[in-house]
Amino acid sequence: MKNTLLFTFLVLLIGTSAFAQPGGPGGLVPPVITEIMYNPPEAGNDTLEFLEIYNPSLASSVPMEGFYFSSGIEFTFPAGFVLGAGEYVLLSGDSVIFEEWYGVEAFEWTGGTALSNSGEGITLRAPSGIVVDSVFYDDTNAWADADGTGYSLVLCDISADNNLPSSWTLSENATGITVNSLAIYADPGAASTCTPTGIADDNVITTLVYPNPSNGEFRIQLDALKSAGTISIYNTVGQLVYSEAVTAGTSTIEINSGLRTGQYILSVETADLLERHKLSVN
Repeated sequence: MKNTLLFTFLVLLIGTSAFAQPGGPGGLVPPVITEIMYNPPEAGNDTLEFLEIYNPSLASSVPMEGFYFSSGIEFTFPAGFVLGAGEYVLLSGDSVIFEEWYGVEAFEWTGGTALSNSGEGITLRAPSGIVVDSVFYDDTNAWADADGTGYSLVLCDISADNNLPSSWTLSENATGITVNSLAIYADPGAASTCTPTGIADDNVITTLVYPNPSNGEFRIQLDALKSAGTISIYNTVGQLVYSEAVTAGTSTIEINSGLRTGQYILSVETADLLERHKLSVN
């Protein structure tokens, strides 16, 4: 997991929900992972550990029944759960103790404390399996500033790409909680208190897709793939319209897709890579 590449999150239709471009007509904005407390300074079970998810739409709620995590933690949102406009939802390893500590409610994920102290990917999916949001955090470089120090990682600007380390920083909100002589700084269930300094990460690699916009013919340039995978293209309602297998060692991919004019999502996925890019066809 340490070499998992960060990808650019882009909007897809999720199951039967009308997710679309933010601000798009009738569209729902997908929920976003906005805070991670992955290694609080506790001995044994990390009961202060949590994830925070936010609905960035101030106009529409998101029905999240059946949404689930495919990596990072084990949890499926229950029947009838709706994340209100501009609201947060929290998940922890022990919801009772979490509420005692922080004074806010949280769902309890399966199997107790689950977040890796050495870094991992956290992926939220719709019932259909389509990725809603995914974040990879590490314990190297400035990520380590939140490794057992009492600080959570927060997405300082909720409109920023949460798969870029530069979008994350440490919470500056003193909770009044002290564990092992270390103060806890976190913002569970509330807007982040932070300075947008960003996290440095030497492992960020950006795949180049060009020309973009294109006439349906384009090239994907990336470092040689470590494992075989698939290039997929989805239309704005989440339907797969193009797919091509790629082999390990591939560094340049040329595609003549025959796509009609419009907006699409390009996905590059292998065992160690997941990237998504917005693609325009003229």
